[in-house]
Amino acid sequence: MTGPGTDSGDDEIGEVLRAGLEWVALRALGDADLAREALQETLARTLAALHAASVPSTVRLPAYAHGILRHVIADLRTEARRWDGRPPDPGLADPREASPLEQLITEEEEARVRRAVMAMAPEERELLVRCFVHGERVAELARSLGVPAARVRKRKSRAIAKLRAVLAPEPARHVSLPAPTYRV
Repeated sequence: MTGPGTDSGDDEIGEVLRAGLEWVALRALGDADLAREALQETLARTLAALHAASVPSTVRLPAYAHGILRHVIADLRTEARRWDGRPPDPGLADPREASPLEQLITEEEEARVRRAVMAMAPEERELLVRCFVHGERVAELARSLGVPAARVRKRKSRAIAKLRAVLAPEPARHVSLPAPTYRV
């Protein structure tokens, strides 16, 4: 046993799932760095859904993760088209208009995110800005920083994890009350 409630079979299943998702991403994207980025995002979203208990019990985990991967791949392709100078697809919303998500974000949430980002180390903040604001890929960042892409992915992953930890809603606190006493 490797931990509470797990066995070595779970590790093997997880590795097979990871390898399968990476293969699908590599076939769809044609780039190893993009495939690893898609895999990392897929696994992060899948784990978040499992943690939030939002995966329906009728859905098999590999199918659920594959569905997330399809969305991640579509997002990466859309982003690539946006950056390569092609005219936007007429079926897509005008990028100058606020998206429905942007309309939902309140000023308070925006201020909360800004405070969380500003509280991060400058290197982490710069990495996230370059990735998510300027749209730089891990491979581009690695070349410009002169470090391996794996190191940039790890730094990005850690910075995102720190940001998620700061922005995550506080879990409900369990208050233990003394057991009631009954008089007979």
